[in-house]
Amino acid sequence: MAARCVIKRGFSTAPDPLTAVREFSEAIAQPDIGLIVFFCSISFDLAILEPELRRAFEGIHVIGCTTSGEIAPIGYVDGSITGFSIAASHCRAASVGIENLSQFQMSDGHAATQQLVAAMNEKGLTLDPKDTFAMLLIDGMSGNEEVVLASIHLLMEMAPLLGGSAGDNLRLTGAFIYFDGAFHRDAALLTAIKINAPFRIVKCQHFIGSDMRMVVTRADPLKRKVFELNGEPAAREYARILGLSELTLTPAIFSEFPLMVKVGGDFHVRSIQAAHFDESLTFFCAIDEGVVLRLAQSEAVLQNLEAFFQSVKETLGPPELIIGFDCIHRSLALEKTQTKHLASELLAANNVIGFSTYGEQFSGMHLNQTFTAIAIGTPYDAD
Repeated sequence: MAARCVIKRGFSTAPDPLTAVREFSEAIAQPDIGLIVFFCSISFDLAILEPELRRAFEGIHVIGCTTSGEIAPIGYVDGSITGFSIAASHCRAASVGIENLSQFQMSDGHAATQQLVAAMNEKGLTLDPKDTFAMLLIDGMSGNEEVVLASIHLLMEMAPLLGGSAGDNLRLTGAFIYFDGAFHRDAALLTAIKINAPFRIVKCQHFIGSDMRMVVTRADPLKRKVFELNGEPAAREYARILGLSELTLTPAIFSEFPLMVKVGGDFHVRSIQAAHFDESLTFFCAIDEGVVLRLAQSEAVLQNLEAFFQSVKETLGPPELIIGFDCIHRSLALEKTQTKHLASELLAANNVIGFSTYGEQFSGMHLNQTFTAIAIGTPYDAD
């Protein structure tokens, strides 16, 4: 088997779900598939897409989610279905779904971890960080990424984990995870993947913390709402610091001027999701009272991305596949600077398949405005 046949990447931009699934399935077709992963636009009629996916991939382990934009073999696209297949000779996987996230308890995560380990054991497999990684796909509107990650810490001791929060094209009404042949709302999916290829878990961030600080003086962490910054209404204070009117606070502004928090010596982005009439701000991550936030300073996105891919090649060689989880705010920032087409070229040149997320998971952290990825090198014994 030639190396290029171990992993097949494909996509379709056809608006008709039947045509889209047919074109996608033809692109990733190969004998004896071990796993299929797809990412699709919420613009598809999921009631039609769902049974068509079952029909096209009957008997195959298939997982996926909805997006706020896709990354296909040609780079950034919208309104598509994209993904990849990995041959069973080089990939064994097991998945466990978690439903009713709105009522999630820590014990649910513990149980899911145990079920996933048991499912791998039933296949005669053990989780080993040398050849196994874990992936989390989760409803990006659930607001439960942090607690889910905390509940599966035992899994992360057995295999490195990353993932993405599913989106819905910024409608902010609900995202879907696909497993067991159906789309699920208010759900998450844990998948363990044992692969016969070298891989690296990596992340890229183009922001650094500035000296402009603000303190969260009133917040509801469970709802990810901040009501006051520096003792003032949060949206008003944020706009004042930027020198803008509250009326100009849009997703484009949030993507250009995110806030950051310092954790363990490193700065991590905390992206704003929306500003409200009561002058509160909703974030894509939980924010506690008393936290010191800093206004972020942006580095050059394209140069940062180029350096990132170069470092991947230096440590892994040319990637056969990069599974990428790219914050929606990165896409919006690229659109504003009219450089999205250049970033698309970089993504395509490095074999990235992924989607624009409502947040990224990297090890035990839920992040914003990053590009996290599983970089997979040339499969072993692919002759």
